[in-house]
Parts: sequence; structure tokens; C-alpha cells
Amino acid sequence: MQSLEYATSGSQTIAVWPDLVTGNVNDPNVSFEMILSSDYGKQEAIVPLTLLNTPTSVTPRLVFSFLKSLLPNYTGNYTISIRQRDGIAAIWGSLNILWLDYDAFWSAGSDPSNAILIDTDRAWVEGNDVPTYTQYSSPDETGAYIIYH
Repeated sequence: MQSLEYATSGSQTIAVWPDLVTGNVNDPNVSFEMILSSDYGKQEAIVPLTLLNTPTSVTPRLVFSFLKSLLPNYTGNYTISIRQRDGIAAIWGSLNILWLDYDAFWSAGSDPSNAILIDTDRAWVEGNDVPTYTQYSSPDETGAYIIYH
């Protein structure tokens, strides 16, 4: 279980022991992303991850850094999925995917079918959705109401 904190600035690190890692993770074309899926409303947030360490066969742990501001700002339980992409450029006419399913700018995109799920986990996100209450300090803000039967 990961403990994540939403904030308007700053970064946070997480460590995962992935179920699967393919290829050379230190290749500059390889990227990682974390998908947070809300258990309550099923909304999703995609957070790009930056790999901070060099994993080996002895220590396969991956340490990632990400911006706190990209996390959902609602407190609650989430399912996280970490995906690895190999960074192959999308070439017109070479993708085997429906146009409506491709969600990226064409010039900066990569083949969305090349994302490999390397780990899933649970997360608690501490957000800032705590309600704020207004307290009035002057004496003339008292109110009254009448109940009719």
C-alpha cells in the first residue's frame, strides 16, 4: 500500500518491486507512468514517473519521483497501475489502433499499445478536499429561522 500526498507544489518518491520489467529501463526512450483509479467514482489520473535508480537483478526495486500536483486532490483509496512504455514513435499508417482510442498529440505521441503493465498496488491519497468553514466575528451575523407546520 502506497501513501501519497496531493500538494500544489513539490515532488514525492515511491518505491515498487515490479512484477515485470522488460528491456533496458535506463534507455532514454523508456518511460513510466502511474494510473490512479478511484475506487469510488472510477475516475482516472495519469501521472508521469521519473526513474531515480538503476535496478539490477539483485535489487530489482524501482524508485520513482513525480509531481504531487498531478495526483488527484480528493482524499481516498485508489488502485494504482504502473506501466512501462518503450517510446516507439507513432507513424501514420503503422498503428493498429482505432483513431478514437488514440489519446495523444500526434507529433509527440507513442504507440499506446506498447504500454506494459509492470505493477499494480493500492494507494491512499491524502488530498485537500477538507471543507472550509467560515466563522463570522462580528455580532450582527446571527440568524433566525421560523419553522412552519
